Amino acid sequence: MEKISPLRTSVEAFNKYRAAKKAQEKQNQSTGATNPFGIAFKGTVIQMDVFEKSQNTTSQQNTNSFKEKMQNTGKLLASAWVGTINKLSGLKTNAIAFGNKLKENTVSYAKEFYNQISRPIEFDAFKYNVMTLQNKPVSELKSMLSNELQGV
Repeated sequence: MEKISPLRTSVEAFNKYRAAKKAQEKQNQSTGATNPFGIAFKGTVIQMDVFEKSQNTTSQQNTNSFKEKMQNTGKLLASAWVGTINKLSGLKTNAIAFGNKLKENTVSYAKEFYNQISRPIEFDAFKYNVMTLQNKPVSELKSMLSNELQGV
């Protein structure tokens, strides 16, 4: 198996891209479709130039009034305001999700901690007195020790 270098794979990918681009250009020339802006919709080349202006730019600038300029500024400000509201809404949603996750984790850790500390603690100072243990046989002491270790 030969070792493939990243440079060779990049060159091969570029050559494939270039060949596909040339084939697409040939197809466009054969169908007569021109696409000056490179826009396609679902694989179909847009046939009409939708960006063409019917009036000259200088004559249009003269007809723009102060009112139209203010309306355009208002639209720009409204768009910026909507964008800000959307961003704040996203931040709010993320903060709420973080708080809920923090709450769930805290509650589960608190329940675990409560279960750990709520176990009954048995402490009988006279249960394992040396005097009482001396009189018992070793087999019984062994079973007592295994019972105690199972509780831990």
